[in-house]
Amino acid sequence: MARKPAPAPKSPASRPWLEWVVAGLGLAVTVGVLIVLAVSALTPASPPVLTARAVSVTPVGAGFRVEVEVRNSGRQTAAAVEVEGVLTPPAGAPETATATLDYAPGGGVETLNLLFREDPHQGRLDLTVRGWSEP
Repeated sequence: MARKPAPAPKSPASRPWLEWVVAGLGLAVTVGVLIVLAVSALTPASPPVLTARAVSVTPVGAGFRVEVEVRNSGRQTAAAVEVEGVLTPPAGAPETATATLDYAPGGGVETLNLLFREDPHQGRLDLTVRGWSEP
């Protein structure tokens, strides 16, 4: 009984074009990931740069809730971020509210809420980031 000869391997020229396209996409993704990792590793870390701004005011119970957006434009994370809001009404004494944000990731945005008895729309609201710690 005669044995059948093994089939000859396909030559590179006879590979389907879709195989080349998928291989090229895989190479492009791999090179892209390596470039992003290299740039991230070589870019110097900058300390947290934190800013706070009021996003919305909502009446609640016996007061007003101010939603505050805290933006960290630095590359390092900040932990235990202390935010203070001072509401100065047209008449009367200023009212102060504080809140602590667990963390603000580098390049990220987080929100917190401050509560006031008076309407922030009727006075001047000053928001300040008082401090943070390194995680």
